[in-house]
Amino acid sequence: MFNEMETIVESTGALIYIIDLSNYEIIYANKKCKEEFGEIVGKTCFKVLQKDFESPCIFCPLQKQKINLIDIPIGTTYEWENENSINHHYYLFTDKIIEWLDGRKVKVQIGIDITKQKKLEKQILQEKDDFIKSFKTIIDSTIEGIIVYDENKKCIDVNAVAPKLLGYERNEMIGKDALDFIASESFNFVKEVINNDNQEPYEAKMIRKDGSIFPVILRGKDLTLLDKKIRISAVVDISDLKKKEKEISQLAYYDSLTGIPNRLLLRELLIQMIKEIKRVNSCGALLFIDLDHFKIINDTKGHNIGDIVLIETTNRIKNILRENDIVARLGGDEFIVAMKFSNNNENLVMNYINDISNKLLQEIRKPYIIQNFDFRLSASIGIVLFKNDSYSIDELMKFADTAMYNSKEKGRDRFSYFNPKLQQVIEQKADLTQKLRDAIENKEMVIHYQPQILYENNQHKIVSVEALVRWKDKEKGLLFPKKFISLADETNLIVPLGKLVFEKVLIQLKQWKEDSIKKDWKVSINISYKQFQEKFFYDFLKSQIEKYEIEPNKIKLELTENLLIKNTQETLDKIKELNDLGINLSIDDFGTGYSSLAYLKQLSINELKIDKSFIKELSNSLNDSIIVETILSIGNKFNLNVIAQGVETQEQYEKLISMGCKHFQGFLFKEPVSADLL
Repeated sequence: MFNEMETIVESTGALIYIIDLSNYEIIYANKKCKEEFGEIVGKTCFKVLQKDFESPCIFCPLQKQKINLIDIPIGTTYEWENENSINHHYYLFTDKIIEWLDGRKVKVQIGIDITKQKKLEKQILQEKDDFIKSFKTIIDSTIEGIIVYDENKKCIDVNAVAPKLLGYERNEMIGKDALDFIASESFNFVKEVINNDNQEPYEAKMIRKDGSIFPVILRGKDLTLLDKKIRISAVVDISDLKKKEKEISQLAYYDSLTGIPNRLLLRELLIQMIKEIKRVNSCGALLFIDLDHFKIINDTKGHNIGDIVLIETTNRIKNILRENDIVARLGGDEFIVAMKFSNNNENLVMNYINDISNKLLQEIRKPYIIQNFDFRLSASIGIVLFKNDSYSIDELMKFADTAMYNSKEKGRDRFSYFNPKLQQVIEQKADLTQKLRDAIENKEMVIHYQPQILYENNQHKIVSVEALVRWKDKEKGLLFPKKFISLADETNLIVPLGKLVFEKVLIQLKQWKEDSIKKDWKVSINISYKQFQEKFFYDFLKSQIEKYEIEPNKIKLELTENLLIKNTQETLDKIKELNDLGINLSIDDFGTGYSSLAYLKQLSINELKIDKSFIKELSNSLNDSIIVETILSIGNKFNLNVIAQGVETQEQYEKLISMGCKHFQGFLFKEPVSADLL
């Protein structure tokens, strides 16, 4: 049995040796030990097993005990690691104190070579260290503020940007709770959102160390990094974007001269007013105010004086009205006053309006003393009363406008009410509606196309066209959209009309497949809100695309901003379906709607179209230049194509190019024509 054990000990790959604790003499060493360190039996252990050691090894567990080695109890064991100073191998040692055959107390030491394992461990640690360094480099190089939270939402690290955004030193942020950086108005919302493992980008308000509050876009994601669960939160300061958004909203919704609502905002306010009137069963009134002979002031004294007169007139009107009455400027010297009343007694309401109208006329008659000039003006006012009826806003505006012209015909400087006899206008409209319905059913509509130009490498070429519908009436000839589109929208004929236009465009695209140049063109098609809201809108588009075998990316649907900002789940779902199908999306007349930037970051929009009203006075209007530059900047930041539509002069074209615009549409290049004339 002893011989068998000796054979095992001698043949093992481990170091096995026995040391006399009284004098550190090696009294036994196996074959492996001798192969590594030579003939060491009878020699002092620390001298032959280590390099240049003249005293017992300080890393030996027995030396760390600092007690007499003879007093160490029999059976005591130790386990420890060490790198040998001779061969630089790592060993895992197991020591045991036993009593030798002759009664001496000795240490039996077994060493297993773990060099490979230690190298692997070092490699893993180095890789972890390299990974952490790379991770820090990446988050420090981003323009976003990055905050790293532990699983308890406590800050454990930040990049270089985050402290600058929030006004802290880096060490001041460490240990703070995620909600410590959130402003009170966003606190409850963010508290709920951060429980999601993967957050979609959302807007919130954050608070800096100095207490100032600023808007941000936040997004967060839970990760496991080096076996630890962490939350990475990215912060983007959108203060500048919000400022631009406010400027665009101000320019788009308020009259730049007088600061009161313009036509666009008036419509929104009237929608709300009419809803309230219907809800409480009361009544309202529109007053259309037009200054008499105002053009003479502009022609004789210049537009600067005229502008001062308009500002003064605005103040005079506002001073007469109640606080909740609406006053808006339609343009030029035309103003609208909208009023709602708490009762529907027509006699009481008319008495009040008569009094207000007389006061307005009297106030406008007062002298305008401007730069030593004494101007005397009067006004003509048209009034329409309305209750819980079915008149549209456009109809009410038209009635008030008609009444105002009645005042002018009667001698000016007076007010008139809408004459019910003008009901014939409504009857004519009904007749036109029936004709339009028949024209759609008989497919009497034709499509004209206007090129959309790309300016690149000092050259311009057609890359797409916009489809524009025309009504080919048997009696009146070719009618343009201004004659029938608003009517189609009001009567819901816009839906079958839209389907007819879409089908005709796809037929044309199929024909262009055989044309070496036109086969690459995209076609823009205007989509109304009512079309978009149709239950089977997506199914219709998809079936037609498949029927005519058209590539979906050849189609651009032009949507309005008012459609996008509603942001209902149904709207979002439909737009996602269109994106998935491969259809391009364009925002028509960008800058004239609500102009919120929220949808740009949520939806896959491909293109913005600058409204032609901003292009028309581009060379002369600072406000229009600001709007166009802002829209081009937004398009650039969101990686969108931006088309300037309504380009009619070389001067406009060159100004737009200098601003960085690359896509154009307008009469300067080509008017809308039938497909065979392209």
